[in-house]
Amino acid sequence: MGDEPTRETIRPATATAEPKWSLITAIRNRIIEGLLLVLPFAITFWVIAWLYKTFRVLVLDAVIEKVVEVVFGEGQPPGYFINFVAPAVAILLVLFSLYVLGMFLHSRIHRMIDWVILHVPGVTVIYAAVRKMFATLQSQRQTQKFQRVVLIAFPHPGMRVPAFVTSSCQDVVTGRTILCIYVPTTPVPTSGYMLMLPEEDVTEVSWSLDETLQAIMSGGISVPDRVEYFSAQS
Repeated sequence: MGDEPTRETIRPATATAEPKWSLITAIRNRIIEGLLLVLPFAITFWVIAWLYKTFRVLVLDAVIEKVVEVVFGEGQPPGYFINFVAPAVAILLVLFSLYVLGMFLHSRIHRMIDWVILHVPGVTVIYAAVRKMFATLQSQRQTQKFQRVVLIAFPHPGMRVPAFVTSSCQDVVTGRTILCIYVPTTPVPTSGYMLMLPEEDVTEVSWSLDETLQAIMSGGISVPDRVEYFSAQS
């Protein structure tokens, strides 16, 4: 009999506490869901904005200035023309110029210019290296060799990171196959490291190129469910 009042006083406290915490949890979950909804759009917009700003500083500003000078001469152009019309015209001009230049890729004019630059002392070293790099990327884009994903021990033993096999060569002493590996960094995969490893030191992964890039850019949040982390030897 003496315990019954105590039970009656405890039960209402528990009943009032549960709705309070459930409401807080529901609000927190909705905020997290809203954040997950907005973040992909925000990150995509940020990357596109960064690429546009870089492209504008390197290329577009000079073209925009030339467009304004041709249209208005010494006059003062309106703000809408500088902010919207001139950049749009400049982008179209750059794309058209690249299209025209693409027509000369396999022409005699390109081969002649290429031959001249390759015989200029000092310049030929840089130009030959850059030229070969882009030629290799073009051939790999056509054959899709860059989509081979592996895991390597980096930056310390016991750690593994996803990487892409870009090419291979052969060791002159042992005859073993040496792989050229590109290790992208998070969250911008366009920067990274170039490593050379024996083929037996890498672990093949069944991830696709898109899955690997998404995992790298998200910091591992969107990593695939399965991975061949341990090699067959281990």
